[in-house]
Amino acid sequence: MNSLGERIKQLRKQKKMTLAELAGDRLTKGMLSLIENGKAQPSMESLRYIAERVGVEVSALLDDGNIEELRELLLEIETLFKSVYYLHQIKENEKVDAIYKKLSAKKSDLTGKTYEEIRLLDFYIRLSAFLNYEQEEVTMFDVITYYEKIHAYSRIIDCYSFLAGDAFQQNDYNIALEFVLEAEQRIEPYKHLIDHIALLDLHYLLTVLYAAIDNTAKTQEHLNLALEIAHKNRIYYRLDDFYRFTFIQAIGQADEVKSKYYLTKLTQHAEFTEDKVAISGLAFAYGHYTNLIEKDYKKVPSFSKYIITKRYGPDDVEDAPILYQMEETYSYWAIGNYQKALETSQSITIPDYIHHPVDLSIMYRCFAVRALCFYELGDKEAAKSEILFAYHGVAEFPNSIYKKFIQEAYEKIRYGKRGK
Repeated sequence: MNSLGERIKQLRKQKKMTLAELAGDRLTKGMLSLIENGKAQPSMESLRYIAERVGVEVSALLDDGNIEELRELLLEIETLFKSVYYLHQIKENEKVDAIYKKLSAKKSDLTGKTYEEIRLLDFYIRLSAFLNYEQEEVTMFDVITYYEKIHAYSRIIDCYSFLAGDAFQQNDYNIALEFVLEAEQRIEPYKHLIDHIALLDLHYLLTVLYAAIDNTAKTQEHLNLALEIAHKNRIYYRLDDFYRFTFIQAIGQADEVKSKYYLTKLTQHAEFTEDKVAISGLAFAYGHYTNLIEKDYKKVPSFSKYIITKRYGPDDVEDAPILYQMEETYSYWAIGNYQKALETSQSITIPDYIHHPVDLSIMYRCFAVRALCFYELGDKEAAKSEILFAYHGVAEFPNSIYKKFIQEAYEKIRYGKRGK
């Protein structure tokens, strides 16, 4: 039977519709023409839209039972990925092995000829990496080439993001940056065809990675570009990440005005979205601002908890304890309640999904605080163990107020000077 594009063209002509009439306000004439001529594959959402416009069921556009089966598998996998926030949670999901087996069984059918095949190959590579399964038959670079052939340019950014993420987890920040810069160069000719959210992702990655290698000018450049895209197109996606990033930068520069401004933005975003991660970040941000800018240490323990338990509900945030316990620990240390600081931080560990130097430095700072508490309580061996963990943890990181704090704590414990 005819190809998908030919069937769409045939139905369009039967309905006596022009390209523009069928494209409507969801597609462009150019993209629809590419689809009809077999040079691009529509997403499932676009396919449903086209079917609705020509007055048929999606199944009427598909005559290949295998394609329908692949679409169903793709929908199942995409639903799984959307249900988790952190990638490490993929490994913990009981459905992953079953889905991976389904993908493996279909591997021979995934030749990269259709959007569904390419997308499933994409997921196959990702799941193989997450589950530590080796596979060398196809690489993410092959998938990138397939996406480029069907004009799925936004997916190219996502693939390079995966490659960068793998390097990032190994603390190879320069390698990760090279991948994203390659993505930026590769999509440059098609930039006008790429959706704004994908471009936001690109600039977010560049912002984060330039910060990781301490390139302040480039960090600010891409941060400004991202915020410009977001505000110009009224996109709320990623705004919380950018606001939190800018907030930490302002804290690091002891800029009270900017810190307070972005704290307000984080508050507004959390109230608007009621997102668990946003609420968790807000609790930390309030504690961080109060400790480092206001220096009102006694307010931190009760105020951060208030945000979680009173304002949003006790079950709203999964990772909140780690975030605000770090600030509680700091505040108890600052007012001289060393035992309470140690009790508060006793269960704190560094999650294996945190890899950015700034995030890690903030976490290591907590162990430096613990070291100082042990030292003031006379337990020199415990103090030495904690401070060496923190000191060596940030040794290769760019300079920051957190690294400076750790280094000063190290010197203090090393030379035996009591008092702050």
